Amino acid sequence: MRAIAAGIVIVIVMSLLIAIQQVRVVSLQGAVTVERDAKQLAVDANKESQATITTLKAEAARNAAYTADLSKRIKASEDKAKKAKKEFDDLKRNSKPVRDWAAQPLPDGLRGKAASGNKDNSHKVGSP
Repeated sequence: MRAIAAGIVIVIVMSLLIAIQQVRVVSLQGAVTVERDAKQLAVDANKESQATITTLKAEAARNAAYTADLSKRIKASEDKAKKAKKEFDDLKRNSKPVRDWAAQPLPDGLRGKAASGNKDNSHKVGSP
């Protein structure tokens, strides 16, 4: 009888150990599933990040090319403006019609003198 009781106790203990191991296996399988899903999400996010990085690098390259082109255009415009100003200054100095026009005296109204026919007496109060 003791042998049977000992056998039953051993079977019960073994069953409990097997049940505990089964719970651990199920828990580990769940953890593995969670980790696998997390890994897949990380891989997908990494692919999306790589695509974004590639797009941003291409955009940065386009911006650099645009900036370089814009700098060249600005330089060309500045050079053109300097040339036009120099030509204008040369024209002012060397053009006889411009010199003749500049040598004319200013009209009386522009020199601070009132023109003789446009006297304004409205500011005198009490004049008969």
